[in-house]
Amino acid sequence: METREFKKRIAAIYDIANELGREFNITKCTPDGHLLGAIGQIAAKIAFGLKFGSDMEEHNCTWSGGKRNLDIQVRCTGRGSVAIRKEPKYLIALEISETGKIYLLYNGPGEYVWERIKHQRQDQKYASKNQLKDAQTEVSPKSQIPIKQNLFDS
Repeated sequence: METREFKKRIAAIYDIANELGREFNITKCTPDGHLLGAIGQIAAKIAFGLKFGSDMEEHNCTWSGGKRNLDIQVRCTGRGSVAIRKEPKYLIALEISETGKIYLLYNGPGEYVWERIKHQRQDQKYASKNQLKDAQTEVSPKSQIPIKQNLFDS
């Protein structure tokens, strides 16, 4: 599937959710949770050439580059923050908008994000878009998973 068609289908999902919300007088009717997470995983698979499934708990994708094989946690948001339960070895965080635009918020070792959120008391911690973007400034290009197919908007 081409990038343009993928984004068009994402926008259609949001349109349907908004239509249902209007029909049943629900103010916020958005595709969240598992659906948005799955869309994020698909986007990451396309963009980075990831494979689904990992033996490691809390990690859901793997990437092989040369001699390296990395377990990557892919997180996606439509509302401004991603949830993380424990420090990931690697993290890719995406934002998906109602129009189907996809933004890369973070790509790199999980430690830079974890340092910003580990103080939170609850088991499930939240990293805001600003925290993710700030953490990204610390990641060297060599520590990022290379993009194979750029489907990200700026």
